Amino acid sequence: MATAEMNLTKKDFTPDVEVRWCPGCGDYAILNTIQKVFPELGIPRENFVVVSGIGCSSRFPYYMNTYGFHTLHGRAPTVATGVKASNPDLSVWMVTGDGDGLSIGGNHLMHLMRRNPDIKVLLFNNRIYGLTKGQYSPTSEPGLVTKSSPLGSFEEPINPLGLAIASQASFVARTMDNNPKHMAEVFKAAAAHKGMAMIEIYQNCVIFNNKTFEPVYGRENRGQQVLFMKDNEPLSFGKDGEMGIVFDGTKPRIVESGEGTPAIHREDSDDSTLAYAMAGMSYPDFPTPMGIFRRVERTTFEDGLHSQVKEATDKKGEGDLEALVRGNDFWEVQADGGRKVQSIADEESFMVIEESQIVEELSEEEKRLAEDPMAKILNTRLEEILDFFGYSHGFTVQKDESIDQAVETMKRSGHGSLLVLDGENIAGIFTERDLLFKVIDTIENPEAIPVSTVMTETPEVVASWNTLGQALHTMSEGGFRHLPVKRAQGRLALISIKGVLAYIHKKDRD
Repeated sequence: MATAEMNLTKKDFTPDVEVRWCPGCGDYAILNTIQKVFPELGIPRENFVVVSGIGCSSRFPYYMNTYGFHTLHGRAPTVATGVKASNPDLSVWMVTGDGDGLSIGGNHLMHLMRRNPDIKVLLFNNRIYGLTKGQYSPTSEPGLVTKSSPLGSFEEPINPLGLAIASQASFVARTMDNNPKHMAEVFKAAAAHKGMAMIEIYQNCVIFNNKTFEPVYGRENRGQQVLFMKDNEPLSFGKDGEMGIVFDGTKPRIVESGEGTPAIHREDSDDSTLAYAMAGMSYPDFPTPMGIFRRVERTTFEDGLHSQVKEATDKKGEGDLEALVRGNDFWEVQADGGRKVQSIADEESFMVIEESQIVEELSEEEKRLAEDPMAKILNTRLEEILDFFGYSHGFTVQKDESIDQAVETMKRSGHGSLLVLDGENIAGIFTERDLLFKVIDTIENPEAIPVSTVMTETPEVVASWNTLGQALHTMSEGGFRHLPVKRAQGRLALISIKGVLAYIHKKDRD
């Protein structure tokens, strides 16, 4: 750790980049406060890392002249944990929003709080999705009309600090963007705490959810609606502290002077029950608590991790990465005669297994399939079948040609099925069956009717490198009697059930 002799100032943490938030956004006040607090923490600038997810707040790493990561939506906790675990000497700060941290990143954030790495989390809560232009978020109030809730949100909002306390976060606090002095006090307390610190910051979005916290911390309301908590002091509020909070069991109640003695706030209480109850206090029924709800000491994730690494190293030595990768049971292919070597337990003990022995281990079913002539036929490539019949190309007709012209093509080719093309693309199949059941009984002038009106449209075309078995499966799934095939150089062909049976019969006799 460095000392104050470093003489760091806010300017040392301010990069030469344009800050691009909307004018009047509460993020500016938070950024300004952090840039003032960091120089006072006695930590070298190169030891700070700022990690963020996605959202307006998550531009933070660009606006801090420190190391940083702008990560994926909701995944900042995983990256921050990795940074802290790999180098516990770093001061890691994570910036997120109510959408990024509590929606897609909710599960990650919950486990970050449970694991207790020494990471400080700043959760900007403006009760809206700002970056994506005004959809309701996990903390939006019921009834809020947004682009994604045009009739008003009907969902119960998440209480970020209730979630933090229930997840056993060791430091839980709340502050607000329009009170830089209070923010600085909370940020410094979080920095001094060894463990995970969860700080919710009430932050105003001037564009999509302006003045959402005005009833709480607006100039006219803050005296009656904000309760600034201090450790070991009464839970009093009001202009002159004339009101206070008492608890009937675990249920909070407001009292005025003379009606009762306000409860004393204890940040370090082992029992989180009252802290959880206070996290649930909100406008308009109660004043909104600001400050540190809970601050307890627990083993940090990185301390527990490195303690186990040291214990394992002391017992087993530094370890060998190559030995770990190779494991205790592996196979090698030897150059001498194609034999296979199996190493058991270590490289000094092995057993030679001849190729014939391995083949003998194949199941009877595998051997039967390997020798089954029908299995061999079904594994035949379509290209081989097409060559067998001497197909150099498929017989085609354009979809706007008449049925009469299609019949003439059938006669010339001697084939009972044609590919119907739309330019160079396959549009369908016209078969003798179509001619029989769709044409003869229904029309009188086949020369005037396009073949596309009676063709069978085909949803699938297979490549000639597919096997016969795969083609038959496609035909069976789609109920097709014919299937178009694409060959090399863009050539087209057509296979039919009749042709497949002829091929199988021929190969079976051979």
